[in-house]
Amino acid sequence: MSSCLTFLHAADIHLGRPFSGLAKCRPELAKLVQDAGYKAWERIVTTALGRRVDFVTIAGDLFDSSNPTVRARVAFREGVLKLHRAGIPVFLALGNHDPLTSFPDSLKSLPGLHIFGPEQIGVRPRLPERDSNVVIYGASFETHVLTENLVRQFRRDPDAKVAVGVVHCNVSGVGGHLDYAPCTLDDLRSAGMDVWCLGHVHSPLTLCEDPLIIYSGASQGAHINETGPRGCDLVTVDESGAASTLFVPLAPIIWSEVSVDVSHARGIEETVDLAEATFLDRGPWPDGTQAVVARIRLDGTDSSGKLGALVEGEEFSEILAERLSLLPVPVVLESVRDERRLPTDGSSLLEEGGFLADFLNVCAAVRGDAFQLEGIMDDIRTELLKRVGSLHLAPELDPRRLKGDRSATQALLKEAEEQIVRICLRLGGI
Repeated sequence: MSSCLTFLHAADIHLGRPFSGLAKCRPELAKLVQDAGYKAWERIVTTALGRRVDFVTIAGDLFDSSNPTVRARVAFREGVLKLHRAGIPVFLALGNHDPLTSFPDSLKSLPGLHIFGPEQIGVRPRLPERDSNVVIYGASFETHVLTENLVRQFRRDPDAKVAVGVVHCNVSGVGGHLDYAPCTLDDLRSAGMDVWCLGHVHSPLTLCEDPLIIYSGASQGAHINETGPRGCDLVTVDESGAASTLFVPLAPIIWSEVSVDVSHARGIEETVDLAEATFLDRGPWPDGTQAVVARIRLDGTDSSGKLGALVEGEEFSEILAERLSLLPVPVVLESVRDERRLPTDGSSLLEEGGFLADFLNVCAAVRGDAFQLEGIMDDIRTELLKRVGSLHLAPELDPRRLKGDRSATQALLKEAEEQIVRICLRLGGI
């Protein structure tokens, strides 16, 4: 090759996908959040134009729905046409959200767009500035559910100088996703590609460097389980044929889970201050971040229980949300979770005496007595069976599974003990 080949790889753009888990936020932030997926697609197009890449690959789930909205269709069409006018073709392998049978006919003939069929095929793009023989291979989902291994169809042409594979699939060992178009790393390696551009897994991952096997991840996170920067991959293949990738963060909205230690907060006011300071100290967000959607976990030791009812109240969340929305990068509050712990030894409660002290002493005695532990697990199972019946008792809820594991049983009872003490403290003590 006379110079390096470069292209952008994206997947799981999910145009038209709504955000979830946002009960309340300021109207201007609400619009920003709802527009985030479209903004991410716009940035993919802008990045491809700015980098003057040779082509763009998309590995499935371009649309969130098999019947995409008018806005989603128009946004995609405008982006493809912009790229076409700049001489940048788009190669699209469809996934489970947007299979061939439901993909809009009006978009299938867009100039500059190649949509792969249900069987592997190689396409040789016209790259005027390259003297290399580049072949892009791909296959699409024909229907929403595909359980066969698509990757085993793929084979490199003997004369291909650069071979790129594009497919929506689940590689074994990558958990948390439906096992659609399942394959293994060995399947991918044996196909002979220089680069595999994958979709379906929403987190950016590099599974192998030689050959390069990458998941670009979703271009914009949609809920609290998709935290951290999201975007696309800039892939470079050098003169020797070696491929490398650079993750390009593009998502305008970042989801984040943050723990705030409020052990030493002297009141609800300082709790708000600590939460605000945590976000100020988190360091710079990627360029282009317009807002952060956050779940805050209040951590530390709860020595009095007096903050419990306040931090779980609606007024606290409203005040905190207002303060966070005014930060340099606005923070939209997804939820607040109070996960503070009681003092590990409960010494202050024991010194005070009374019902809670007696309760803690009884709990400690039971945890240290194997016979009583067994009896409690039997009692728990009896109460569960009164409510759900033996046929409907989920295996993970059957206390018989814990009876032989003393440490697990003790941990379970310790957690129940802390929950009961916390409730009593929030009710004003007994």
